[in-house]
Amino acid sequence: MTYDVLMLQSPDEISRCLVFQVDQFNWGGSYRPLTTGRLGYLPETAFILEMECQEKDPCRTYLQDNDPVYLDSAMEAFFCFAPGEQKPCYLNFEINANGAMLACYGRERQNRTPLPEKLLEGLVCHAQINEGSWGIRLVLPVKLIRAIYPDAPLNADSLFTCNFYKIKESAGQTHFASFSPIPTPEPNFHLPEYFAKAYIRSTV
Repeated sequence: MTYDVLMLQSPDEISRCLVFQVDQFNWGGSYRPLTTGRLGYLPETAFILEMECQEKDPCRTYLQDNDPVYLDSAMEAFFCFAPGEQKPCYLNFEINANGAMLACYGRERQNRTPLPEKLLEGLVCHAQINEGSWGIRLVLPVKLIRAIYPDAPLNADSLFTCNFYKIKESAGQTHFASFSPIPTPEPNFHLPEYFAKAYIRSTV
């Protein structure tokens, strides 16, 4: 699985980016809301992610950042900017329809580290509820990425890895969907070996 990330000249160009679908329901289930997204890159400034789910009145209990929003209806984005490492560090951003965000980094599912306050400057997260759908917008600044991955190349044709998810882990319409397939018997999004390859492109 691969995805080409278009280099943008302004945030308004996000509509030019390729659409991806979060449609791999690796662990079954009958509740399968349509979830799509776009990812673009403002060179040396930020990545811009927009996702939308065709889901009416999503479960949205949690209000504070770093709450367990994956128990609500949530959309998520995981990024690894050092995919060549044997056990790479990766970032996870998990967002519910209230705009509450769980944001951490680390090398494994357990004992993840919340992003410190000093790295949150420029990190922007918004959620919007529409009639019959809801969406999120995440602005991930290069400054934050460089703090964790100081040597990561972020120019044309550079490679990183990522995966995007739609989840509700609590009872009632429980579901686990991903962009890139995850061939494991039990639900687990924290597997960077199954992230998709993403290439930064000047044109797509």
